[in-house]
Amino acid sequence: MLINFIGDIHGYANELKTLLAKLGYRKSLRRGWSTGDGTIVFLGDLIDRGPHQKQTVDIVRELCELGHATCLTGNHEFNAVGFVTKRTDEPGKFVRSHTDNHIQQHQAFLEAFANDAHGYRETLDWFQTLPIWFDNSNARAVHACWNTVAQNDLASLLNDDHSPRGRSFYEQTGIYGSRAWEARETLLNGLEVKLPNDVFFSDYYGVKRYRIRLNWWQSQQTTFQEAAVIDDSQRSTIPDLPLPEKSPTYDGPLCFFGHYWMRGTPRISHPHAICLDYSVALHDGVLCAYQFKGETKARQDHLIWVNKSVTAV
Repeated sequence: MLINFIGDIHGYANELKTLLAKLGYRKSLRRGWSTGDGTIVFLGDLIDRGPHQKQTVDIVRELCELGHATCLTGNHEFNAVGFVTKRTDEPGKFVRSHTDNHIQQHQAFLEAFANDAHGYRETLDWFQTLPIWFDNSNARAVHACWNTVAQNDLASLLNDDHSPRGRSFYEQTGIYGSRAWEARETLLNGLEVKLPNDVFFSDYYGVKRYRIRLNWWQSQQTTFQEAAVIDDSQRSTIPDLPLPEKSPTYDGPLCFFGHYWMRGTPRISHPHAICLDYSVALHDGVLCAYQFKGETKARQDHLIWVNKSVTAV
């Protein structure tokens, strides 16, 4: 059994091609894809930020359609569909609002398809077929947070392969504050908790954030500062005050996820929960994968990555 789990790509197709080559996947004009052993699971967030939006989608989609890969929905794929999906609870508005900040985050994708309306619609249609999570009993994956309560809350909106059952998934999970909205937010954006006393920090875009992403996989976290998924350079800006409730922990089969903009050299920090998002869109980021071979505890030597701006093979 070999499954190659690949983290957030964000439109960096050159780095993706180089990483795929390291995993044994190469494409030639005459023979198409030559593949390594096993299969691939992409953890979502194929788009936004990077210079090669369409190329990234094309590579991943082709591998999926050939049966070599599965791609999960990331929050950016959800947002792309939500950007054109009208809300059922607020007529005239969209599931992903068209604020200046949201447009800026989505600009690279929109510009990539500015002269290809057919390709844009077809890509969004494909996004709607992507499962929300992967689970084969030996290993599992989700974009941001493994949470069985949230998964159960979305069951009626999903097909047997955990993919959205039509446009209703986006409409129902777009109703702010609803149970479906909370469940989708948990799985695709992670658990969050409001900071006390109107404390905030600034994210990579300079946007003020009054909530932290909660580390749902590590045990024995008791304060906001400990539990925040945040770059260590910003950790001191988070108050070292007790959390309002006990932080969750994870103890199950190996679970792979992305989303959290980790920094530095990829590493194993939990024996069963492995984040593969190492901020490829940042100047010092990398694109990271893990080769799962049936082990019950994560191994550092199964991590594979490429630095940003390497030459594609």
